[in-house]
Amino acid sequence: MPSRITPPTLPEATYHYLGLFGVRARQSDFERAEKLFHQALGRVRRPEDIRAALALDTRRLLPVQLKSPLYERLMSLVGRSPRLLREYAQEMYDFGPEFKPYADDLWDEANRLESA
Repeated sequence: MPSRITPPTLPEATYHYLGLFGVRARQSDFERAEKLFHQALGRVRRPEDIRAALALDTRRLLPVQLKSPLYERLMSLVGRSPRLLREYAQEMYDFGPEFKPYADDLWDEANRLESA
C-alpha cells in the first residue's frame, strides 16, 4: 500500500525552519530543515508560494543560503523585472558587505532593464 504522507509545501518548510529559532534546536535539526526547504523549493510551480514563504520571514531570520534561492526561483517563474531585481538586491545589501558586489550587479541589471 503506498504511503499517503505528502511532502511539505514551501511555506510549511519555511515555517518549520523559522520555528527552530524558538526552541533549542541542534545544528542537525537546522540541516534537516534546510534539506526539506530545498526539496520543497524544487517542487514549487507557483510564484505565490514563494511570496508566502518570503512573507513568513518577518523577523528576517532566514539565512542567505535559503533566501537567495527563493529569489532566484521566483525570478525563473515570473521573469527578471526591475522591481524584483531591486527587491532581491536590497535583501543582499542587508546581508552585509560581502554580498555588496552581487547586489550591485543586480541593481545595475535593473537599471539596464529600465533604460532599455
